[in-house]
Amino acid sequence: MRKILYFTLIICLSALPFAGHAQTDSVSFQQTYQQFKEQAFEEFNDFKTNAFNEFEQFLSEAWTLYQNFSELSGVYSTKKPDVLPALPASSGVIDVEAPSLENAIPMFEDAPDKKDAIIDGTNQNEIVSINFYGRSLKFTVPMGLRIKASGTKERHIAKYHEAMRESNTSSILNKQLDDAVSQMGLNEWGYFSLLRAISEKLFNNANDRVLFSFFMLHSHGFKARVGRGKNSEQLLLLLALDNSKEVYSKTFFRIKGTKFYVVYGNGKKGESIYSYDENADDSGLKEIGLDFTKTLNIASCDKSRTLHFGKVDQDVELPYSTSHLRYYDEIPTTVFPIYFKTPVSSEAEQALAQTFSTLGKRYNKVQMVDIMLNFVQTAFAYKIDEQQFGREKYFFPEEVIGYPFSDCEDRSALFAWLVRRFVGYDVIGVLYDDHLATAVCFGNDAQLQGKSVDFNGKRYFVCDPTYSNAAIGTVLPKFVNAKYEIVKIN
Repeated sequence: MRKILYFTLIICLSALPFAGHAQTDSVSFQQTYQQFKEQAFEEFNDFKTNAFNEFEQFLSEAWTLYQNFSELSGVYSTKKPDVLPALPASSGVIDVEAPSLENAIPMFEDAPDKKDAIIDGTNQNEIVSINFYGRSLKFTVPMGLRIKASGTKERHIAKYHEAMRESNTSSILNKQLDDAVSQMGLNEWGYFSLLRAISEKLFNNANDRVLFSFFMLHSHGFKARVGRGKNSEQLLLLLALDNSKEVYSKTFFRIKGTKFYVVYGNGKKGESIYSYDENADDSGLKEIGLDFTKTLNIASCDKSRTLHFGKVDQDVELPYSTSHLRYYDEIPTTVFPIYFKTPVSSEAEQALAQTFSTLGKRYNKVQMVDIMLNFVQTAFAYKIDEQQFGREKYFFPEEVIGYPFSDCEDRSALFAWLVRRFVGYDVIGVLYDDHLATAVCFGNDAQLQGKSVDFNGKRYFVCDPTYSNAAIGTVLPKFVNAKYEIVKIN
């Protein structure tokens, strides 16, 4: 794949000198240029066809048996406490001098309209309607993509891939997927989520769904693999999920140094798989990213929750989308910085911006952090994930608003996002064996007392969003001298 991309670049660059003279009146030059283009594209198509033929040859040859690796459960070395202590409520906002926050928080722009359908203009194809976490979407799917495999053996998969490739229609759907991901603010996991929903409308058989998703992801430039369960003989879809970060609670296989996670299929949990040769070239393909670069925008907020800012005795009504909660819940659990950086719904962000814009006229930046810290500590009820869900689950900030209970990493994510978004201070995570807190760098804005940590030459004061009523610089007693790790947020 990398060779193909490189060859494409060479063609484009080689054509530039000719394009620069495209306005000349020389007929001979135009003829020479046209001949060059035709020859270049013919050579490129031949090169691409040979590359696909080589890949399909890998698919058809005897697959290798791979043993699965035990899935990782999370970062904590010991179980999180069922109950955390709380301090008596303090009266009022801290008295500290700092630069004024007035006019520092802009009002949030209105959220973009959420369209009910995404339609491609291509004719003579079928329209497939899906319900995507509560939002109705329509896609134009070429009939040439409705191909079924004749079996799950190597030769069947190779023939399937060849037939899909020769239909030459995947780009029609991939363009629509790009538009949908962009419009709804999805992360790259959204490509798979959309394909899964489409495949379930197109095919009744789980193996056909896996193969369809595999081909579409692979043709779209993602590191996707298909495997066959050793005992079940069922096909499985494997995705390379951002290998620079840990992914928890999913079985993975290490192939050619890359971790591929099982995300789809009816294979038996924990069984070994057969997959094609390690030498199949996927070096030009990219891993699925779990980071969000936009605010999630699947559907409008359909519920809200009234929460209390104890320090200023003021309520705020925060909307949230149950569609967003469902989407977040299916994203593989990963590292804390992703949660710390992901915003709440645009409607909730607007409500918070209005609240903090008003408070910013009365309180300075350090005081605003004090207000935010106490809000996250006291506005939510504590319960560990095992008690609420029966499993470990890290919350995105919008989930903290939408669920009745939250624990330490959830509130740390919300608090970190609030401080970074509305005050602009740098925040890091402070990870203990069974607990996660945060720390804020106030720079020269205030002379504060209490527990602090040094990171990259800066001083950060611990702010524990789960230790109710604890002031800036206050840590749980058992962590006063405990070891910790720093969680950096880019």
